[in-house]
Amino acid sequence: MMYEVKQPVEQLDGLNSKVSLHPEAIEILFENRRLIKKIFSNLQGLYGITHMGMACVDPSHELIAFSTTPNIEYNLIHQNLWVNDHCFTPDHTQKNALLWWDYQNEKIEKIKLKNNRFTLGMTIFRPVNDFFFIYSFATNEKTKDLRQFYNDNLFGLMDMGDYFYKSLRELYSCYATKHVAPQMKDFNSKASALSIKPFLRLIEA
Repeated sequence: MMYEVKQPVEQLDGLNSKVSLHPEAIEILFENRRLIKKIFSNLQGLYGITHMGMACVDPSHELIAFSTTPNIEYNLIHQNLWVNDHCFTPDHTQKNALLWWDYQNEKIEKIKLKNNRFTLGMTIFRPVNDFFFIYSFATNEKTKDLRQFYNDNLFGLMDMGDYFYKSLRELYSCYATKHVAPQMKDFNSKASALSIKPFLRLIEA
């Protein structure tokens, strides 16, 4: 099935070019659901994460997204809300830091958090060479001090995102044919040796 993708462009902070969607952005989201779920199954139990997404922006500033919950990206694109979401075009000055899913736009908040019963979401902006990888995570955990917990485990989340990219690099390269996708050695990451550890719940006294 072919979907019509609306093609507004969004300024990527810190860059002179604008981000546009790959012409088959929605098809890519849905036709790879099984593979993405299989990859994510290797990460389940890490840090209580119940959702992962990755938006890849190549040197031509074309965006392709992969997601364990593709209805999120579909609805944002279909309703033309993606241009207002920092998970697609975050501030370049915030690289390798956690950006929380705190939205003034109630429609985006509903699509991303409320509709999926997520209690918290966060994004990491990861520039590598002339590419930009935007890792998104969400959880349905309800324990206190979750933001501090994820801040303390920033590098673990980053490695988790790098593992996700490593597992999808070949697939991504099939769609992003204008440029050669970065190799893992370019990431300075421990993802190749990622150890899977269960999330330890914070028990309130």
